[in-house]
Amino acid sequence: MSEIRITIACPVAHLADAAQFSRATGYGPEDEHTFTIAPEYQDMAGNRYRVASGLVAGVYLTNAVSPLIAPAWGADVAAADRAQALIAVWQPPEDPEALPEPFAAPDRIAAVIGDDPQAALAVLGLTAAIL
Repeated sequence: MSEIRITIACPVAHLADAAQFSRATGYGPEDEHTFTIAPEYQDMAGNRYRVASGLVAGVYLTNAVSPLIAPAWGADVAAADRAQALIAVWQPPEDPEALPEPFAAPDRIAAVIGDDPQAALAVLGLTAAIL
């Protein structure tokens, strides 16, 4: 089975719903903690995000945008649906010389596909949060 690396920035305001999405689409109930154990980052405006990056099955994206059903270990599907509605997957600009706007935003759960998590953080426009 092929794998892809996905880096996801979740605004802290949406962590509870994102936890249920991770639980519903993940590999087990422990995936609920994906964002609670993730490091915190911030954008230029000071909005805070938790960012998780890891390898997932190549079919993960298809499954993540399909109608959700509760897994055998259970999940709050209504909360997972709310998170799913916020997901946006970054697409590279047609002009490789163009500087895209930072992709992370307080009203979206932003995902970047690519092998380099540091490059994904640059696309997201995030830096380590100063706590």
